[in-house]
Amino acid sequence: MGNISANKLGGLGLLIGPGLATILFLVVFMVLGNTGSGDPRNLVESWNQQTGLAHLLGLLPGISLLFFLYGINTLYSDVKENGQNEALFRLGGMGVFFGILGIVISIGLNSATQFEGIVGPDENSKYTISLIAGAIQSYTGLIFAIGFSLIALVMSTNKEGIHKIFAYVVALIGLINIVVSFINFADTSTWEATFVITPITYIVISIWTATLGLDLMKK
Repeated sequence: MGNISANKLGGLGLLIGPGLATILFLVVFMVLGNTGSGDPRNLVESWNQQTGLAHLLGLLPGISLLFFLYGINTLYSDVKENGQNEALFRLGGMGVFFGILGIVISIGLNSATQFEGIVGPDENSKYTISLIAGAIQSYTGLIFAIGFSLIALVMSTNKEGIHKIFAYVVALIGLINIVVSFINFADTSTWEATFVITPITYIVISIWTATLGLDLMKK
């Protein structure tokens, strides 16, 4: 097995991790229609729309985001050695970690609703599990948005030109997601209207982290 540097592997994590998770999200929720339409508060309808293929594909984003987390840690090391505001980056990295942890936990809980032949739990338990998973992902998603916004602000101080502007755009999107998260917690009737923000956020973040990954791989 050949040797690969931390910067190259971390760069690949930034390049591939969020991008793959975003593609899988779009396929599962938009193409396969897995809870991507209708009222997201209707747990019965959402669960009934889940297909076997969507369930299997839904297991993969957590894995790709762990790869992304390695990329974030590598980027932190680069900022610590060659940049500034590494303490703020580290704080943001903690938010990203808990955000990804929440996604992994929620994926595991949602997987439990797909188990066949389990004797014991009643029919409604799967909806309760889905609700718990959604609550965990929503709250840790808020933490992720805060952390990622901090990272974007740090990178804006370490980049120049278009890369600096791009970092500010990502930070602004993070701020919008923070505000929307609080609104969604206060009023569930906003869920359907704000759902469209999620894929847009994922796409922008994926493009930005890809540029960071390519830059890191050159070092």
